Amino acid sequence: MFLPRIFLRTFRSKRKKDNIRGVKSSTIKYETDEAVKSALLEICIYLLFLIVTTIVAAASRHLYMFYFNQTLAKLFTGREMETNSGVEVRFEELVTTADWWNFLQNKFLDDFHEEIQNENSSVGNISEDTSLKRVVLKDNVLLGPPRIRQIRVKENSCQVNEAFARYFNTCYGEYSKDIEDQSPHFKNTTFYTTTQLNVNPIRGEIKRYYGAGYVQNLSYDRPINEEILETLKSSKWVDRGTRIVIIEFVLFNSNSMMFDNAKILAELTPVGGIITSHQFQAIKIHSIWSDTDYGVHIAAVIFYVMTVFYTCEEIGELITIKAARYFKSIWNILDISVLLMSYLSLVYNMFHHKYLNDILQKSRENPNYFWSIDKICFWNLLYIDMMGICVFLVWIKIFKYISINKTMLQFSTTLKRCAKDLCGFAVMFFIVFLAYAQLGLLIFGTSHPDFRGFGIAIITLMRMFLGDFEYELIEEANHILGPIYFLSYVLFVFFILLNMFLAIINDTYGAVKDEVNQGRSNFGPYLMKTILNCFWWRKKDTDIENPNYSNSMEHLQLQGRNAPSTDTLYPLTNGSTTPDDDTLRLRISELIREYFEELPPSQHHLHNAYNNSRDSEDVQRLTNRITLLEELLEQLIAGMDRILQRVEVKQKGKSILIVQVSKSAFEHQKDSKKTSQRDF
Repeated sequence: MFLPRIFLRTFRSKRKKDNIRGVKSSTIKYETDEAVKSALLEICIYLLFLIVTTIVAAASRHLYMFYFNQTLAKLFTGREMETNSGVEVRFEELVTTADWWNFLQNKFLDDFHEEIQNENSSVGNISEDTSLKRVVLKDNVLLGPPRIRQIRVKENSCQVNEAFARYFNTCYGEYSKDIEDQSPHFKNTTFYTTTQLNVNPIRGEIKRYYGAGYVQNLSYDRPINEEILETLKSSKWVDRGTRIVIIEFVLFNSNSMMFDNAKILAELTPVGGIITSHQFQAIKIHSIWSDTDYGVHIAAVIFYVMTVFYTCEEIGELITIKAARYFKSIWNILDISVLLMSYLSLVYNMFHHKYLNDILQKSRENPNYFWSIDKICFWNLLYIDMMGICVFLVWIKIFKYISINKTMLQFSTTLKRCAKDLCGFAVMFFIVFLAYAQLGLLIFGTSHPDFRGFGIAIITLMRMFLGDFEYELIEEANHILGPIYFLSYVLFVFFILLNMFLAIINDTYGAVKDEVNQGRSNFGPYLMKTILNCFWWRKKDTDIENPNYSNSMEHLQLQGRNAPSTDTLYPLTNGSTTPDDDTLRLRISELIREYFEELPPSQHHLHNAYNNSRDSEDVQRLTNRITLLEELLEQLIAGMDRILQRVEVKQKGKSILIVQVSKSAFEHQKDSKKTSQRDF
């Protein structure tokens, strides 16, 4: 019940504060004790929300997911293989379709059935065990046998030049969704749609492919797979109309309760040759509700409870200040985005675990069918990206609370103040930047790998802006325009535009720094006052249990003095009002008279009786306290003297300025009078 009470109290205080202001401010002003107290409570609650949000977002990731992907990549694509010509090449270096078939028939089958071969060499008839044939790397089980599918384009999807008609009787263009071949059958394989195969469009190195294509299922037995691949190769299943070939399989690791969706790709370009790539995506079977870590469960409950709390708060503020003014604040838009992503994450976590458990159950019932997890992998990727953005926005909102320190307030105010100037500068910068990107694409696009596409050229120029470039490749691509392009880009962008960017921020920072130094924050004094109060009352409670405390207070009362209070010791930390000079001097004088005046004669006998009845240890403790009080008073008086000296200097400067202005006005009036008399 403690946490909801804090939420309710904060909500009420914020509603009251927002009704006064009319709109939520971009930063918190620590000008009064009440504002500081409310802000401290709000910051503590928000830090709790930040922590649980980070825990919930990190629950979708695990360190072994990285190693799972890396292990499969090294196994199937990382090691070298021998081609038909006897040359050792890597998977990324495959060039022809003959190299691709050699990879499938030799290296892929060797890696895929390696564990079964090792078991057969040590055990007798274990090759007949189907459960063993489904195991890859000893600990991973196949969710169905792997399969191969290809996506094709239609014949005559482009025009053949008449001069070469005798060499080519048909033409196959580059892939697009409109010219994709969707014939029912192709060389004993059947065409399937993405809905029938439960797969997503796939992104290769060159294109994005929207169809599912023609499918050939493999088996768990190596001899059968060798026969299938040999049949496909002899029938020229991969030909000029093929645009991508995909080998895909799904693994489940019961030790870490993870799936891995593996795809090995080979794209065939219209100009000949193949471009190889691979995609391995690991995914946890557990959601935040089914995770074995109870800390994640607690964090998830707190996260969604606080999400509901902040939702009620934003609804109340929206009703109070109306939508038109509400959406003018960037912090309100940020809050709405975080809340929306939080509710979407709740929906996703409700069906994630159930969906994957259904896949496992179906795989146990029908182990010879390929069970695709493309859909859940796609949604899991979106979920991870969404939670990453959510955590980023939650961290960014800390800028709202950083006005505790003047340096942090200067930083946030500078960014806000120079936003318009930076937007104007960004327009000019991107005009020059995109012009250089287009120029680099046209000059080096056919020979430099970092300028082969417009988007890649933009990334390359960003790397050059940060100092990451290869000048030799630029010069080799064009030995005349290459050096000119490089030097002009570095000179204009790095030396001129970068210094303009820094100048904008520097000028704004100087202006903001002067303004912030003139302001006043009550956060530091209030926090110090709270700490000293806690220390004083804790000391008081401790001394009450000890009889020496009451004796010391009794001694002070016998002397006609009162116990020092926090307001007396620290008069400058009382609220938001600042006492004038006379008040400060009066309070200091009273404090000195109170603790250093002589005792009245009528109380001398009581003082002597007290000293005779107590030991020297109590007297020494009281003396130490008085000595400490004297030191504090000396520091306070010295500080006040410095303040008064500064005030006097400013007053003298103002008086001198007034005298000079009056003198100049008097002289001007005198000259004008003489002029008028002369004219008369």
